[in-house]
This record gives sequence, C-alpha cells and structure tokens, in this order.
Amino acid sequence: MIFEKELMLVRILDVISLSQKNINMKNSARKFDALSFRIRSDASLFCDKGEFRAESGSVAFVPAGIDYKRTASVDEMIVIHFNALEYPSDTIEVIYPENTERIEKLFREILACWKNGSLGYEYRASAYLYEILSECRVLSAKEKENSKIQASVDYLMENYTRCDLTMKEIADRSFVSEVYFRKLFNQRFGMSPKKYIIRLRVQKAVELMATGYYSLKEIAYMCGYNDYKYFLVEFRRVKGVSPSEYTYDFNM
Repeated sequence: MIFEKELMLVRILDVISLSQKNINMKNSARKFDALSFRIRSDASLFCDKGEFRAESGSVAFVPAGIDYKRTASVDEMIVIHFNALEYPSDTIEVIYPENTERIEKLFREILACWKNGSLGYEYRASAYLYEILSECRVLSAKEKENSKIQASVDYLMENYTRCDLTMKEIADRSFVSEVYFRKLFNQRFGMSPKKYIIRLRVQKAVELMATGYYSLKEIAYMCGYNDYKYFLVEFRRVKGVSPSEYTYDFNM
C-alpha cells in the first residue's frame, strides 16, 4: 500500500481543487496517480477490487492505469496529480486521519504553493507531498488492526440490500462482538456501519432509479426497505431531496 511505503520518488504534475455535485463519472486508465483530501464529500469510488468510500475528511489514493467510477451527491476536494516512480498499484486506497485539520492544512498549503508558481515551487510542493505521505504512513499502521473485521466488511457489502440483515450477523463473520466491530468499523470508514449501510442502499436506489425500469416502491424493497415511508425519509436525509425530486448530472 502506498500509505505503508517507507520511501519512494514522486514527480508532481498538478495540484487542483474541485467542487462538484451529482457526480457519476467513469475514468479509464489515466496516466497519473492521484492523492486527494475530501473537504466535503459523500463519494464512492468503484474499481474491480470493490467499492471504497471517500467521505469528508478522508485521504484517497487512485493509482495510474486503473478503470474506476466515482459517484457522489457532493464532492469537494484538493487533488495532487503525480507519478509515483517504481510503485505499481492496481487498487484504490482510502484512510481516515484522526487529525483531519493537520492533513487539510498540508493539502491547502501544497495547493497554494503550486498556484503561486514562484521560483523553486516544485521543490516546496514536493516537500509538502512527502510530509502528507509521512503523516499518512503513521495512520496506516492503525489500519492493520482494522483488517480484523475484513470478513465482516465483505459480508456487509454482499448483503446490505437484505431487509433482515443484523449487526450481530455481520460481526459474527469476524468472530468479534458488535461493540468491537462498530468501533473498528468507525475507525476505518469514519462512520457507523448502520450509516454506511444506509448510504450504500441510497446509492443503489439512485442507480436503479436511473434505469427507469422500476417504481419507487419496487426500488425501496430491492434496496432493503420493507417500509416505503422509511425509505423516503432516509433517501432525503442522505441526498437532501426526495427520490422524485432527485436530478441526475451524469458526467462520463
């Protein structure tokens, strides 16, 4: 994992800020790596290795050369485009720093440095990037503990649309208590497993709505809701509008 590398050479190509809404975007085999800090986001990143949540306060790495999709109702971030020399990777990585203020400050400083473009700015920007990677390497050590619940996370991802899915059932897959599972899950994803499931269900609903094949009541049931009114409440809570008011802005 890039967040566990002791040392690598990097060449920065660009540093930009983005603020987008209602995103459903596909990217194919880009020739650069990307490291981003999410300022305000509910993004999901999908590649052949699975789904990776990049919520507010997360740091995400997307390597060069992979095909992936990004969906979000809001995605405000600072992104560093660079080449990591001698670091081939085929999967997305996401971590959730405890000290988000420190990480955000470093990302804002590298953005300001790059925009300034004064003499020697490439060296200063590279120093900021190495500092960010240093901070993230310390954080990644904590991620190893969270791997204890990977079996439960995989099970959750496979069964989140089941109406009868229980937290005990999920936790049992990793042979841990519900309390311990919730603790490690929150450390890893920056939210409770219940909130994560809700977001997965709502995003699934959005994808089904976009097909135009199903009624909203059918979609609610297909996404794990026996109670249609409760589905409407949770959809509005996540997306800010009702399903019938939701609009699409598909950027391919």
